[in-house]
Amino acid sequence: MRRVWHRIYSDFLMPPRLAEYRSLLEAALNRGYEVHSVLSFWQASRGGLDPGRRYLINRHDVDTDVGTALQMHRIEQDLGVRASYYFRLRTLNVPFMREIERAGSEASNHFEEIATVSKQKGLCTRQQVEQHMPEIRALFRSNFTYVRALTGLPMLTVASHGDFVNRRLRIANHELLNDDLRRELGIVVEAYDESLTSLFTERFTDTLYPRFWRTYSPLVAIERGDAVIQILTHPRHWRSAPLVNLADNLRRLTEGVTYEVRAVMRKGA
Repeated sequence: MRRVWHRIYSDFLMPPRLAEYRSLLEAALNRGYEVHSVLSFWQASRGGLDPGRRYLINRHDVDTDVGTALQMHRIEQDLGVRASYYFRLRTLNVPFMREIERAGSEASNHFEEIATVSKQKGLCTRQQVEQHMPEIRALFRSNFTYVRALTGLPMLTVASHGDFVNRRLRIANHELLNDDLRRELGIVVEAYDESLTSLFTERFTDTLYPRFWRTYSPLVAIERGDAVIQILTHPRHWRSAPLVNLADNLRRLTEGVTYEVRAVMRKGA
């Protein structure tokens, strides 16, 4: 019951936390951190990281609530820092994505084609997913090239989305990316690549009220002076947007029920 209340509070009642977000970035700047997008950090790391510098990689996954993402971007513009914004197909906002790029940050694709096909077909096992991998990769290629053409953006990095069906099947969306697909589409790095994440001293992800962070606040690592910190945030956790969150909750409920029906039908076929 407590978890339900926490979800209700976070989605519909929580006051904005954007001042806290600004304070977090200001603390990093005051401690001498360079604030990077995923792409700019990856490019900086290719010649080797400077042990005398501190790096903060600022990543946003725009699962929902583009409005709050826009406010976070405004704060970054005011402070003169960069970030990466990864948009799902359902949260695409072309003018905003182009504005992000003009500001020196990065906007790209938050992809989920393994989850999409699994839900559409009621796939129940990893083996079934692997059997459909050519179709899944074709869908990713189509979606990615569509978004790149629509926005006119380079989209050199991407980040996979995590869906309930990924947890159910124990397979991440980024497993669809192979070397051939990366070369074909010009993708230089995916946000969960070990070649990238192994460079991080600490990684932090935001979460629901009342914890807000997993597993502790990045301010601790910033004050400690950790060399390379990644902060992953989701706009939904920084301001309640009742109508947006209600629509998303209903969509997820519908998708969950539909998936279970299709999975049962598939097992019985």
